[in-house]
Amino acid sequence: MWSIRPFVRILFFFVIGILLTKYITVISNIDYGWLIVLSAILLVAVVTLTLSKIPHKYNWITGLLFGVLITISGMFISTEKLNSEVITMHSTTPKTYFANIISNPIETNQAVKVVVRTKGINADTTNNLNVKKVLCYFAKDSVSMNLKYGDLVVFTSKLTIPVGPMNPGEFDYQSFLGMDGIFFTTYISSNNWKLIGYHPSNYVIAIAGNIRQKLLNTLSENGLTGDNYAVAAAVLLGYDDGMEQKLKQDYIMAGAMHILCVSGLHVGIIYLVLSFVLGFLRNTRFNNILRAIILLLLVWAYAAITGLSPSVQRASLMISAFIIGSLLNRHRDTYNTLAVSALLLLIFNPNLIFNVGFQLSYAAVLGIITFHQPIYRLLYFKNSIVDKIWSITVLSFAAQLATFPIATYYFHFFPPWFWLTNLFTFPLSFLIITSGLVFVITSWIPIISQLVGMALSGLIFMLNYIVGIVKFLPVSGIENIYTSLPMVISIYLLIIFTFLLIYKKKIHLLIPFFLSIIIITILMTYHSYNVLTQKKVVIYSINKHSVFEFIDGRDQVIISDSSLINSSNKLNYHLKNSRSDWGITNNMIQLPKLDTLLLNMISKRGDFILYDNLTILINNGTTKYYPLKDKLSVDLIVMCGKESTNIIVLSKVFISNNIIIDSSVPPWKRKLILKECNDLGISCHDVSTEGALVLNL
Repeated sequence: MWSIRPFVRILFFFVIGILLTKYITVISNIDYGWLIVLSAILLVAVVTLTLSKIPHKYNWITGLLFGVLITISGMFISTEKLNSEVITMHSTTPKTYFANIISNPIETNQAVKVVVRTKGINADTTNNLNVKKVLCYFAKDSVSMNLKYGDLVVFTSKLTIPVGPMNPGEFDYQSFLGMDGIFFTTYISSNNWKLIGYHPSNYVIAIAGNIRQKLLNTLSENGLTGDNYAVAAAVLLGYDDGMEQKLKQDYIMAGAMHILCVSGLHVGIIYLVLSFVLGFLRNTRFNNILRAIILLLLVWAYAAITGLSPSVQRASLMISAFIIGSLLNRHRDTYNTLAVSALLLLIFNPNLIFNVGFQLSYAAVLGIITFHQPIYRLLYFKNSIVDKIWSITVLSFAAQLATFPIATYYFHFFPPWFWLTNLFTFPLSFLIITSGLVFVITSWIPIISQLVGMALSGLIFMLNYIVGIVKFLPVSGIENIYTSLPMVISIYLLIIFTFLLIYKKKIHLLIPFFLSIIIITILMTYHSYNVLTQKKVVIYSINKHSVFEFIDGRDQVIISDSSLINSSNKLNYHLKNSRSDWGITNNMIQLPKLDTLLLNMISKRGDFILYDNLTILINNGTTKYYPLKDKLSVDLIVMCGKESTNIIVLSKVFISNNIIIDSSVPPWKRKLILKECNDLGISCHDVSTEGALVLNL
């Protein structure tokens, strides 16, 4: 099995090298020289053992040494990548930079977002000339809205390091940007930048971006508007920035989000259509070569136009290998081809291994090529229509089986109606992409392009309608699913052992099969125990808001202001993952002005909150305090808003060594409070800079 899949082994060892570099700091700091010396020694050993013709039973030694050599290669490439992206610059004052725009601009409500490659032009050696990428937000105006890939600009601004997660389980935006080599962000006002020229770093990408923009304009000019336009732009061209969150949520609930992300499905359909159109080029060797060249060019042209996402790159590489293999009449092993595509992508960007889209993309393909045929063959239907329905159902099930552990780990959600949705979305996607291809070809012909545009709009309307129905079905989505990394690994082992037991009849795997079930059960039981016995107080870091949470087992209360309570999207961004980790659901309550008992958990008396023998003073300036001879002891004093009483006055009334500055306190007030605490020798925690405070009681 392994003899025909050498790249699967190579990929395995290469990924180990990337992971070692990522998670073991010592390795990432190893000098290049030592890696080169060690690689040379191993290479000599491998060559020597290969030429010495050692007995066959010892061949594993050569294979292991070769694997270690590949692992070192992965470490070397990852280390080089990490060292080339070291943050060498941090300025506290605005500086002037020369920049080249290297991404397609995205319009937001108040700004135009672009990634630039920048270099300081008037600074000393402390002003990092090595800065590579910066995420820039240009103030939205008539000039910035016309920015494009390849534009050269000069701007004056202060670069800031993106803020990491400030709350438990919050999305790590800093790491997300860092995986793409972006370590700084900045906002640039209209009068602080100037367009000075045009010089794209990659003319192919520039041309592809211009083509995509023209095609987007053509879509909007031929009858596609609103949600129909948004979905057409996403499905056909990989442009989903104009899609409303509500529409995205419908696709997530239906388990059809993969339709909106240009991936292997889309590239595969494009390949099938183009291959059919070019079917006449099969008679001679010259025609076969010409056909292969045309297919390769068109497939990669489409990949470039849609933005070259990891899933598109993977699909394009796989199809390219398939085209070349067909031309050379070589045996093609799908696993080997998949490994080649992953290896090539990781060599150019090792950080892709940590990209959720990359992981889901490859997991879905692995699931399809592994499980589809064995499950499909379990049932046989003479009726061709029923057989096609069965095949599509199995296809979606195979992909879901391979991706749900990863998806639930990152998103804590599972769409139970995915199989029903895909019965309609797969055929509709084929028709939409095919119609879109016809639309592109005929876009210069007025009447025909309008007719095709109307047909395309109708198909997308049907797709949106079907997807929108799912949310009205019972149990339309299972939320707040908890899976830890050990649990994800155990679930995959269980899937593999179950498949081998049923399909390959490997009875000796019964023991590891039951062991994986036991491990999953233990992990779930341990998590349930932690949930039922937990008791916490959390003061969150959500800009300009006061947010307190009290947790007792699965019961909890979040106290906040009305503006945040009514902003579900903002709340979910900051708290959704922690809800799943802690096994609780949202129960929002606006802090009442009168004394009360909240859900039999929390007692409010004036500015005091009492919870499990913990006394918390909410200091928002509504109450005036006067010095006391016998000071009151409180466990926590939370400073809220700009009107909060100063620390010096409070120190004459209360005894407390724990001052918390919540996110509703403005910056100038925070500085004052921190200074007062420092002068009095009182411990202070500022959630705006140090992150949320979590007290386990």
